[in-house]
Order: sequence, then structure tokens, then C-alpha cells
Amino acid sequence: MKIVLGLLGSCLVLAACSGPDAGAPVVTVTAPATPPTPPTADPATVSWMDGFCGAIHGYRKRTNEEAGPGKPEPGSVAEAQKALSAELGGIATRTGEVVDKLSALPPAPVPLAEQVRKAYVTKFTTARDRAANAKTALDRAKPGDEASQDPAAQAIEQAQQDVDGTYDPVAPLTESAELMTAAATAPGCKA
Repeated sequence: MKIVLGLLGSCLVLAACSGPDAGAPVVTVTAPATPPTPPTADPATVSWMDGFCGAIHGYRKRTNEEAGPGKPEPGSVAEAQKALSAELGGIATRTGEVVDKLSALPPAPVPLAEQVRKAYVTKFTTARDRAANAKTALDRAKPGDEASQDPAAQAIEQAQQDVDGTYDPVAPLTESAELMTAAATAPGCKA
């Protein structure tokens, strides 16, 4: 029994000497960090991107509207010639508008943007000229000339291929953080 009382006494002495609970964790409250402010784009760059994107998205939107359903099937070769001529004229007009809008932009704020703009102008100019030349040739053909339809139909397909890959104006600019920041706030880039 002396051993038990001795152990009990030792425990009481140790407990009295330890003082307040030294093992309790200390709680530190840290204020939440404020999120970093996103970079702001230069107004001139935003304006340029707005014009660039607006030209491309305008073309895409108008092309989709004009390709909508509701066009009756031509009943004769002469009617088919007129329909092909109208389609070629529409392509020439829409692509010409893009060329005019892109050419009217001031010099690009970043060299990459200028390279992309020039490449797009070249593609849309090629499509415009191809469609316009095919329309002229088709319109000069005699009404009912079946042979005039194949080159016209091929020109439509080739003009569409000329501008293939140009429907997303922002994609070729992703290497530039400055242009991507501007595209995020430019109204014309929100399609």
C-alpha cells in the first residue's frame, strides 16, 4: 500500500508543478488574402481586339443567317444559275466586308496580332476574289448552260475552304497575354 500511496503522491506533485495546460494548441486567426487584381488591358489594345473580333464574328453570324433554311430548290438550270450567282455574290460581299474592316484597323499593338490580321486579310481577299470572279463568269454564261454550274459550285466550295479556320479570331492570339486580357473585355470578342 505504501507503493500505491507513493505513486499517487508523485502524480499529484507532478500535476501541481506543470501549471496551466502547456499542451493546448495556440489558435492563430489569419485574415483571408485578397484575390489578386486581374491585369487591366490597355484601352487601345481592347479597341483593336474589339474591331478584329467584331469583323470575324460579324462574318460568321451573317453567313449563318444567309445559309438558313427556306430557300426553294431550283426548278431549272437557269434558276440554278441564279441561285449559284446569288450565293457567290453573298460570299463576295461578306468576305469583302471583312477585308475592308480588317484593313481599316490601325496597326496592331502586338506583332503577333499584326501577323494574324495580315493572314486573315489574305484569306478573306482570296475568298472574295474567287467568289467574285466565279460570279462574273457564271453571269456571262447563257441561261440554261449546265456547264457553267460546275465551276461556280467549285468556287463556292473553294471560297469556303479559303476562310476555313478563321472563325475563332482569338485562337491564334493565345500566345500573347496582353491580347488575351484585351479579348476578355472586348465586346466584339464575345461571340
